Amino acid sequence: MTEGIAELSSLIVPFEGGAGDVVDWATVESAYGTVFPSDYKEFVRLFGHGTIEGRIATLIPVVTSDPMVRRVAPLPNRLKSNPDYQRWSEHRAEAGGLDRILVWGETDSADVLGWITGGPDPDAWPLAVWARDDAAWTAYSCGMVGFLVRLLRGEFGRCPISDTSLVGVPHARFLHDREEERLAEEGVYPWDD
Repeated sequence: MTEGIAELSSLIVPFEGGAGDVVDWATVESAYGTVFPSDYKEFVRLFGHGTIEGRIATLIPVVTSDPMVRRVAPLPNRLKSNPDYQRWSEHRAEAGGLDRILVWGETDSADVLGWITGGPDPDAWPLAVWARDDAAWTAYSCGMVGFLVRLLRGEFGRCPISDTSLVGVPHARFLHDREEERLAEEGVYPWDD
């Protein structure tokens, strides 16, 4: 376990039930045409496809042609061609184009979280966040796990997402999608507090 994932594991606790997903990385990486960052692979193994406090949804790569399956995917063409998604913050030079964004998450505030792919080392891919409140993309020089650690610890000078409720949360809950579906079938909605 890397230092980053150990830090994140101290900040996020599974809500209840099991967490984590088993992914055939060789098959997935062959289908996606890219290797995924190692911190993300550890996150998927420990937590997987679900939500953090009902605020941030984390996605996993799935090999399917079904457009209804929520999964890691390139930024949809409808967003890439939408003028509202073209604006970058002052870090535009390091960001690259929207064609290079691979989405790994989203927020309940309609923010988009992804990697800026293209470099030879996926562990060095910067993150891109489109925050609805700013209506702009911002690039961050950290991986997915580092981003979540910094967010939960409140280490960003300004919250990088539109919802500030996760900033400085010492013990955020993670709920895997399969557990959330099971609870919903029982009429339990865990994020309604």
